[in-house]
Amino acid sequence: MLNFFMAGPDMVRWEITAVERGGPFRLTVRHAHGAIVEYFSTAAAAIRREQELEELLLKARRAVVPCTP
Repeated sequence: MLNFFMAGPDMVRWEITAVERGGPFRLTVRHAHGAIVEYFSTAAAAIRREQELEELLLKARRAVVPCTP
């Protein structure tokens, strides 16, 4: 399963693959500053984690950093 979302101007790609038939499942999220790779016993758990990471990356892009003089 391969998909993507936009985090500001950056495209973030994510993929869930079965390491072996029936699991474990590898979640790979590629973003502008590198990649996040995690393993899960079920595809459903990997999808839930992808949703969490997507939310975190989107929040990080919307965060306002105060300017220091």
